[in-house]
Amino acid sequence: MLLPRKTNQPQYGPRSAFTLIELILVLGIIVMIASLATPMVTRMIGRQALKQGADRVRVEMGRARVEAIKTGDVQALFFFPENNWFNVARFTNLPQQSGIAARQRAQLKNRIYTGYEDNFLPPGIRFAAGSIEADSRSAQTLGDVKIDNDSIQPVLFYPDGTSQDATIFISDNRRNRYAIVLRGLTGAARSVKVDQ
Repeated sequence: MLLPRKTNQPQYGPRSAFTLIELILVLGIIVMIASLATPMVTRMIGRQALKQGADRVRVEMGRARVEAIKTGDVQALFFFPENNWFNVARFTNLPQQSGIAARQRAQLKNRIYTGYEDNFLPPGIRFAAGSIEADSRSAQTLGDVKIDNDSIQPVLFYPDGTSQDATIFISDNRRNRYAIVLRGLTGAARSVKVDQ
C-alpha cells in the first residue's frame, strides 16, 4: 500500500476572513461613492423643499378663496418679497398685517413659538417676486393705499369665488424657482416649476 507523500507546501482552501488591505480598499470605494452622491442628494432635498413651499402657498390661496366665499368678506394672502413670511386673513388694512408679520418674526427670532410657524416657507425658500394684476375691485378695496415692491403684498380673494390674477415666484439659494399662478376668473391656483 502506498501512502501519500507529505510535502511541505501549504494547503490552500477557502479563506475565512478578509485581509486588512481588502477592507481598506472597500471602505475607500464606499467613501468615494458617498462623496459623489452627497451633492445630488442635497440638490434633490432642496428641490423638494422648494416644491413643498410652492404647494403650501397654493393650498393657502385655496383656503383664502373658500374663506371669502364662506364669510362674504374679502380675504387676502399677504406676503413679503425677499422674505419667507405669508399669511391669509380678512383684508382690513395693510398696516395691521405689516404689524402682525413683524411680531411673528420677532417672536420666532426670540424662540417664542406661537403656532404661527406655519406662516413661513421652508428654510432656505423665499418669495422672489410677484406680479399681481390690479382690477377695479382691487382698486376699490385697497383705496388710496400705495404699495411699493418692498412692502407687504396682498393678493385679494372676493366673496364670489374670483380673485386677482397673480403670479408669485418663490426661489431657493441656488436660484431654482417655482411659480404659483392664480387665475382670477376661477380663483384656482397651480404651481409650476420654472426652467432656468
